[in-house]
Amino acid sequence: MRVGSTTGSTGTAPAADLAGGTNDFMTLLVAQLQAQDPLSPMDPSEFMSQLAQLQSVTELQAIRGLLGEQVGASLTDAASLLGRTVEWQDAASGEVRHGAVERISICEGSLVLVVGDVPLAAEDVLSISS
Repeated sequence: MRVGSTTGSTGTAPAADLAGGTNDFMTLLVAQLQAQDPLSPMDPSEFMSQLAQLQSVTELQAIRGLLGEQVGASLTDAASLLGRTVEWQDAASGEVRHGAVERISICEGSLVLVVGDVPLAAEDVLSISS
C-alpha cells in the first residue's frame, strides 16, 4: 500500500495515488476477514461502512477522471483562440464588439476569454477570425 508524504499536502490525492487504492483496500479487507476471530466476527454495520467507503472512492475516481478530461479538452480548444479576434454582443449597450483574446481562465468551472478588460463566457462569442 502506498503512503504519500503529508508535508505540504493540499488535501487532494493525485490520481496515481488513488489508482491502486481500490486494490489495496480489497487486499486489506480480505486479510481482515481471513484473520478475524470466528467467535467474535466483525460487526456487519462496520463491514457495510467499509464497502460504502470503497464505493465512494471508486465513484470519486471516475468523476475526477471525467472532469480532468473535460477541462483538459476545453483548455486545449481555448488555447487555440489566444491572439485571435472574437466578436460578441455587449450585454449593456447591445452593440457588436470585437477584440483579440489576451487571456483564458476558468472561473467556477466555466471557460472565460479575456479581451482587453472584458471577460467573456465562451458561449457569448459570435464569431472568431484570425
